[in-house]
Amino acid sequence: MVPESIYDPDFPDISDFRSGRGCHFALRRIKEEWGTSRWFLKFDIRKSFHTIDRHRLIPILKEEIDDPKFFDSIQRVF
Repeated sequence: MVPESIYDPDFPDISDFRSGRGCHFALRRIKEEWGTSRWFLKFDIRKSFHTIDRHRLIPILKEEIDDPKFFDSIQRVF
């Protein structure tokens, strides 16, 4: 919730990754913008999180977030 409250306003209003949006929102937008499509590609990126370089991510997050408990949680995730 902490990163979402800070970074969500930075996403464009049309972004499908903002809170309260998801696949159905994205599909509706695709239909509105491009009409009907014959196929879609779906990617599952959950298994990619282990590739995130925490030594680069943590300093970036610390520029906006000053919450030691949050960073303790992040360290446990990694």
